[in-house]
Amino acid sequence: MSAVQLEAHPRQWSEDFKNAVGVIKAILTDNLIAAYHIGSIAVVGIRAKPGIDILLEVKSLNAAEQHSYEAKGEYGAKGGRFFQKGGDKRTHPLHLFESGNPAIERHRLFVALMNAHPDQTAEYEKPKIALANKYKEAPEPYAQGKSVFIQAMDAEAAKWKNS
Repeated sequence: MSAVQLEAHPRQWSEDFKNAVGVIKAILTDNLIAAYHIGSIAVVGIRAKPGIDILLEVKSLNAAEQHSYEAKGEYGAKGGRFFQKGGDKRTHPLHLFESGNPAIERHRLFVALMNAHPDQTAEYEKPKIALANKYKEAPEPYAQGKSVFIQAMDAEAAKWKNS
């Protein structure tokens, strides 16, 4: 089980994302439609668990070859597939969804809203820090605790998109 440890947002995370996507493109070739940097790690100025959270939009889940990624099934990625690299440290969580899955837009809008509204980012960071301190050795309760805020922000992001 991995510890919940939040770190300040270094510029390196964006570079790490680009490097990881370069490797993934070579693996998935024609099956890959797009790659997105998602999660708190993609939000500038917020503390996050270190790791490169990547969402891949693919033509077919069945054609996705994982290579050095460990397959975890849906694992919270409804209608998609979740893979991870780095063992318990989960250094490269990988979320695969077929094109058209609404989860793609939801994840992208969350990051866009957070990056466009630093005040909401700051509000999100407060419970993240409190939960990380409370559940240092328990990632599942940490993630569940964040979900209430994330669901509220998903609804806000959908309104924001349509305004």
